[in-house]
Amino acid sequence: MNDFKNFIPDYRYAVLAPQILLAVLALAVLVVGLFTDRNRKSKLEHYLPPDYLAVCGLVAVLAWQSSMLWRSLKAGEVVQAVKLFPTSPGDPLSPSLMVMDRFAMFFSLIAIGGSVLVGLLSIDYFRKRDFNRGEYYSLLIFATLAITLVAASTDLITIYLSLEFLSLCSYVLAAYLKGDRKSSEAGLKYFLFGAVASAVMLYGMSMLYGVTGSTALSAIFEGLRTAPGDLAATAWLAVVLVLAGLGFKLALVPFHLWAPDTYEGAPTPITAFLSVCSKAAGFAVIVRVLDIGVPLPQNGLGGVDWFSVVAALAAITMTLGNLVAISQRNIKRMLAYSSIAQVGYILIGLLAATKSSMGMPGLMIYVFGYLFMNLGAFTVVIGLSDKTGSDEIESYAGLMSRSPLYAVTLTLFLLSLAGIPPTVGFLGKFYVFGSAIEYGQKLWPLVALALANSVISVYYYFNVVRQMFFMPAASKDRISPSSAIAVALLVSLAGILVFGIYPQPLIDLARWCSVVF
Repeated sequence: MNDFKNFIPDYRYAVLAPQILLAVLALAVLVVGLFTDRNRKSKLEHYLPPDYLAVCGLVAVLAWQSSMLWRSLKAGEVVQAVKLFPTSPGDPLSPSLMVMDRFAMFFSLIAIGGSVLVGLLSIDYFRKRDFNRGEYYSLLIFATLAITLVAASTDLITIYLSLEFLSLCSYVLAAYLKGDRKSSEAGLKYFLFGAVASAVMLYGMSMLYGVTGSTALSAIFEGLRTAPGDLAATAWLAVVLVLAGLGFKLALVPFHLWAPDTYEGAPTPITAFLSVCSKAAGFAVIVRVLDIGVPLPQNGLGGVDWFSVVAALAAITMTLGNLVAISQRNIKRMLAYSSIAQVGYILIGLLAATKSSMGMPGLMIYVFGYLFMNLGAFTVVIGLSDKTGSDEIESYAGLMSRSPLYAVTLTLFLLSLAGIPPTVGFLGKFYVFGSAIEYGQKLWPLVALALANSVISVYYYFNVVRQMFFMPAASKDRISPSSAIAVALLVSLAGILVFGIYPQPLIDLARWCSVVF
């Protein structure tokens, strides 16, 4: 476990500014929506529409968060982590409820950046739908706030409350199209599975508290190392139950059953949000819990062997996700199973991080790149769904003749998801698999399985490419993106190509931010 090298009280409020701004922005968008959603011809609607207010506000918060991370990097060793809400305010070494370190800022950056793109996609997606924009964008911003809090949480209490905050916002957003039967079904299934997963995770957390006498991850770490042998089985069960709850958020097999139906039925921008931003929250918290909260048994000291459990989950998740994706005919369901498989790949980085210096940076590079390639794919899905009214893969037939921009960009996003150079997806897989090879022979079978699964994924990704380039189009009508879709496309495309061709800035950033306090 890492000790805090510095604690600077006057820096504490500055690092919380993005969270405060997100809360204020969410409330402001909600209030503006009250005056504009029912009177679309009002002057306020003309000068301050809630959707544009939300997107511009998120861009401003993203800029602030980026500046905070840059200041932390320039400060070097002076400011590495700031403790928030310490349990003993007079003791700088006491455990705290939250820690704002570079790791938290990195995942906050992913969450806010992803929400900017989702906000852009929502403008186009909901253009023809009668819905309350203020409430929708307010919930989206609150969900983003929850992810930033999750990434900084270092106590079981704040972890649970932040995850529940995120879940409650996500349940409502998934079912936001009240007149759509699939959307209502998606929200209900998501809620039912989520309620069970939360209860299981909370029970596991209570068992950890019973074994160690603390809810702080740092204290739990020490408690598990010195726990009596007769509590070993209880500690192991507690960790497994907590992993089950976190596995729901990540859509790990066998906790994935909600994902395909929810992804298909939810509004497509929310599907994109759940597949990227919500998963970023899951990875941030699982890294903190396992890295600084649960020690592996070694050198005769106690601990919990979570390594084998996570390795088994990674193997099953990537294999089932890819195999089931082959038979899908709806592109949202296909991307749902694809995202399940991607989680399995990323978990290899978490396993390798226990020994390899490349493991944690590899995981962070992969999650960062996944933001652009998956949101980019969903951007095309939203643009085409608005024009064709269908999410079936067959409706992509002949897309090259109808919209070369959509066809070419979607091909590049799918290539990145498959891990083919020179995209950021290749960089992520290279670092994750490379870290596992560096770890040693224990992870080599998992790497071999991941490579085989990557080959399988090429089959169903290129089935979409085959439809777009080699099948006849059902219509000759041209399809062109709206301005919001075009901006989201260009940003996502730049993300997968710039960092794929010139990856050094991303590699350096991941290394600087990979230390977890």
